Amino acid sequence: MFVEITDFKDNEIELKIREEDISILYILQHELLKEKSMDFAGVIQKHPLTKDYQLRVTTKRKDPMEVLQDASTSAQEYSKELLSIIKSAVKK
Repeated sequence: MFVEITDFKDNEIELKIREEDISILYILQHELLKEKSMDFAGVIQKHPLTKDYQLRVTTKRKDPMEVLQDASTSAQEYSKELLSIIKSAVKK
């Protein structure tokens, strides 16, 4: 995964992300939108044949980088839990 910050302001951050599956970014977006201080969290794919995405996060008051880090941790925990559930279901 390649991540580049393309824009950063007091309450907004925009990232360019390459070489990753969009489903990971949708999980991250879902976790971001759970936060009460969020104004906007969106993911777009630049072109259907490429793995180039743009993630934009806008908060009301919090530092967007801090909110993004918290959501990433939460998304990682969710993914681990999902993997565990799938593995236990397959074993049965």
